[in-house]
Amino acid sequence: MSTLRRIQRDTSHEEFVKELTSGDKPLFREIWRLLLFAAAIGVRDGVREPLSSMDSGKAMPETYFSAPAWRGFLYLIAISDSGDSSCLHASQENQDRLVTAFEEYANHGLKVLRERISSSVTPLDDLASFVLETSQAQIPAAKIDDLI
Repeated sequence: MSTLRRIQRDTSHEEFVKELTSGDKPLFREIWRLLLFAAAIGVRDGVREPLSSMDSGKAMPETYFSAPAWRGFLYLIAISDSGDSSCLHASQENQDRLVTAFEEYANHGLKVLRERISSSVTPLDDLASFVLETSQAQIPAAKIDDLI
């Protein structure tokens, strides 16, 4: 299996990413965990936001993403976006699309998280509330039919 290109994030989120991943009690221990969570929010919302500015020095190799299901998550995003599995064929173009989709969904998710918890006095409580609200949200019947 080929190595994916480095995963980037928009520089507009750098301070927010630092707030969530550093300090005595970070909400996320590693940036990759935050990006996975943010991408899941983007997928949930069905919104991809292109990155406007990147710092190549901050780009992360996929090896940083130590979750066993990392590649599977990317593949599910690709299939969801395209509607078929041809996007999984091993080509550099398809690999780049996988990463771009992840980056853009994560970019949207970071924006949503920032709006929700950046000015919070209790960010952990707000994050927990956000997760509860999201998990209790109803999935539209049309989406359920698509999954079956």
